[in-house]
Amino acid sequence: MTLDLSGPPRPWPDGLVRRFAVAQARALDRPGCWGTPPPQGDPALLERLAELFSAPPGRTVVTAGVRQFAGAWAGRTRTALVERPGFADIAKVLSGAAAVRALTWEELPGAARGAGEPVTVWVTSPARNPDGRSLDGADRAALSALAAAGHQVVVNQVYRWFAPPEDPPAGCWSVTSLAKLCGGGSRLGWAVLPEGERPPPSLSACGPATAWQRAWAGFLDAPTLAALRAACVEPTLEARRVFTGRLGDLLGWRFAGAGMSLTLHWRGASEERVTALFAEHGLKVGPGSAFDAREGSVRLAFSGVDAHEAAQAAERVARLAAEADGELRPAGGSPARPAHGGS
Repeated sequence: MTLDLSGPPRPWPDGLVRRFAVAQARALDRPGCWGTPPPQGDPALLERLAELFSAPPGRTVVTAGVRQFAGAWAGRTRTALVERPGFADIAKVLSGAAAVRALTWEELPGAARGAGEPVTVWVTSPARNPDGRSLDGADRAALSALAAAGHQVVVNQVYRWFAPPEDPPAGCWSVTSLAKLCGGGSRLGWAVLPEGERPPPSLSACGPATAWQRAWAGFLDAPTLAALRAACVEPTLEARRVFTGRLGDLLGWRFAGAGMSLTLHWRGASEERVTALFAEHGLKVGPGSAFDAREGSVRLAFSGVDAHEAAQAAERVARLAAEADGELRPAGGSPARPAHGGS
């Protein structure tokens, strides 16, 4: 049996599906549902976002998601500095209207200070894809200093569902969506502007249809959010814990980061060869190149498996590590001791 570690969305429970259908029907039955949405979003949805996520209504703009936000943002500065590793499509979107450089978090502050003009700095926290890393105190202070110096710092919080709550550093933009909680088809997100900023016209005109915004406003409440977390987030976190714990027992591996994913690196091998070897062991994984990771890297995400399957996946990875003779190990984690196979 192939175990899917490529990160598919978890299905909703039937009760939540029915509840959304009711909310959507009610939204379609309200006057004005086909009217143009207000520039910052439908008032009912903005109120709901404020209630559930403390998103300040005056500084919140509803979007169709992070990728769409990036498209609306592109060109705001002539240069964009994006994190490495990170979701490679963001760099592609921004490159349509800016010169883009991909750098590690440690390299970003120096590159921004040396640019000679304001630049965009794009990072993902908490629990970024693919390695689960989150900003620490020094990272946050460095980003706040860049914002205070006039740079435009965007913190992508799309994985906020898999980590403790985290405010963006002072002076920075934040953007998030429901994609990693509810599935990419939700096509609903929001950006929070720093104090004193005004939304650019390109961002104020990119929210989803009024009917869609109203459907989500009617659907989301505290009990629904708790049910979504229980159905879609907690099993994913548990699967990752089981996987990393089992590999700790089998190989002594320790993993940095948190969240729904992690990265493995096979030194000296091509990405194509590594993904093929994982497939031969019944493991479907994400290519590292999709996240600007080093050659020979793969991303493992745990939204497509349960805890029992995660344990099986760990045993298969242990067998692969034995075949790799020490060349397969966690990216950013501890070195492996000599590998032995699992049962």
